[in-house]
Amino acid sequence: MAFDGTTTYKVVEELQERTAGGKIDRIYQTEQDEVVLQIRRGRDVSRLLLSAHMDSARFYLTEQKPETPLEPPMFCMLFRKHFNSGRILEYKQIGFDRILEIHVQGYSELGDPCEKRIILEIMGRHSNLILVDENGKIIDCVHHVGQSMSSFRTVLPGLQYEEPSHNHRLDPRETVEAEAFTAAWEGRSGSIRKNLFQIWNGISPFTTAEICFRADVDENKSYADLDEAEKDRLFTAFYAYFHETLRLRPDPRIFYDGDQAKEYCMVESRMMGGAEYRSFAGPSELLDAYYIRQDNKNRLRQKAQDLRHLVTGNLDRAERKEELQTRQMAETKEREPYRRAGDLILANIYRIQQGDTKLAAEDFYEDPPVTVEIDLDPNLTPSQNAQRNYKKYDKLKRTEEALTTQLAETREEVAYLRSILSAMELADCEKDIEDIRSELAQTGYLRHSTGRGKKKNLQASHPLSFETSEHLRVLVGKNNMQNDLLTFKMASPYDIWLHVRNVPGSHVILFCGDRKLGLDYTDKSIQEAAQIAAAHSSVSSDSKVAVDYTQRRYVKKPSGAKPGFVIYTHQKTLVVEPLHF
Repeated sequence: MAFDGTTTYKVVEELQERTAGGKIDRIYQTEQDEVVLQIRRGRDVSRLLLSAHMDSARFYLTEQKPETPLEPPMFCMLFRKHFNSGRILEYKQIGFDRILEIHVQGYSELGDPCEKRIILEIMGRHSNLILVDENGKIIDCVHHVGQSMSSFRTVLPGLQYEEPSHNHRLDPRETVEAEAFTAAWEGRSGSIRKNLFQIWNGISPFTTAEICFRADVDENKSYADLDEAEKDRLFTAFYAYFHETLRLRPDPRIFYDGDQAKEYCMVESRMMGGAEYRSFAGPSELLDAYYIRQDNKNRLRQKAQDLRHLVTGNLDRAERKEELQTRQMAETKEREPYRRAGDLILANIYRIQQGDTKLAAEDFYEDPPVTVEIDLDPNLTPSQNAQRNYKKYDKLKRTEEALTTQLAETREEVAYLRSILSAMELADCEKDIEDIRSELAQTGYLRHSTGRGKKKNLQASHPLSFETSEHLRVLVGKNNMQNDLLTFKMASPYDIWLHVRNVPGSHVILFCGDRKLGLDYTDKSIQEAAQIAAAHSSVSSDSKVAVDYTQRRYVKKPSGAKPGFVIYTHQKTLVVEPLHF
């Protein structure tokens, strides 16, 4: 899925219609390479997101409220200085490329009215957000590009802004005649798929496939290998596609393969045929929905990368420790032969001479007795040989006693660290990541923050909320701190507590009131809550999952236990298929 020229064109068209003439009254820098402009036009307030992220550069109107640092970065301060209170004159797409120019009426250093520009260049890892003054000079940019980084184009404050080279690509809006279309292919070898987006600006592989599908031509063929009828159909499909792009209202759709978004389009896609899809009122609404679901997880995963590395490192260490302790514990179970050997040596001590290396004796512990051979140390007396075996037995017994406690602690640590990884998968906002970071600091895995860094004014994170078909509320903890809060603060004693058996997962509460007889719910609601619990666990991909449930009053937290760790009784178990959201 590409933010291509067609998407750029349709979003620019929407911005021009909805926000041109509006006033920029607030500017937020939500990420290092992401800015949100709040635009007021009359009584309407819109938020325009501008992202120069190398993996997901984009722009559109968003409904999401920005999370901002308490201390704005220098780029944001300059942005506000030059563009706050500016009035948007128009939006432009340059050469049908993925370049947005926002022309803003502002004021010069002397207070005179002037026109400045906000330019977003979507170019993969070279994407940039650039502020340009009334003289065409760069005020600042998100990514400074010096000569050591690029020999073709430098982008630095104080330099004259130059548009990026289009590599002589054509604007498809200007290719309206069959002769011009045919001439563009002269001297071109290689497949149609390759050449379509090398000749014209803003054409993505999806657009190429759509045009070839409409033309009923093989995109892997070269243009020279097409017959005249195929060439005519290719031009007709090309013309029709961009006619729809330029003239018709957008038809924004996201196509799905099961739960996964497969493609999106801004004009009708005949190629996707009978695929499942969701329609949207406008381009921005589609992009907002798509990037909330797709990009938010990637962004959070990047923010949690250091935590994930910390947790997986500690988990690997704990798992190796558990494996070693389990092996040592198994070895302690082999101590009984040492005690028997000591007893048999003492029982036959009169037969042993100093310097003997073996003792053949009847083992009276077996019924009927059998003859066994016991190794002796010739440098020790018979009594010392017996004591040597007793000491080995006692040492293994003490080791077992110590390992019993240590192994339980190690297994608890492994379960806890796995629960942290599970919580990271459930995190759907930056506050969730910060909660996990705080928890790791409390449990000693991470140093406490000194508080000197730039903090963000993050919105509070809440448990996930669902509703059963009987209209009962179900809440799901997204991390261990929320699990404790949900179970021991929010739930009443007679609510139903659910958790996937023996694996990391969320605490889930089915709220059914305070009636001791539990008349506010039926087995159907418990079944649905169990499916929700299974979906929010580390085994959510399994076809069948065992979920324990009990009344909350039977759930206890041991003294000194880590966050999220509980013990419970009076449970019943359901085997369910996880819900898919």
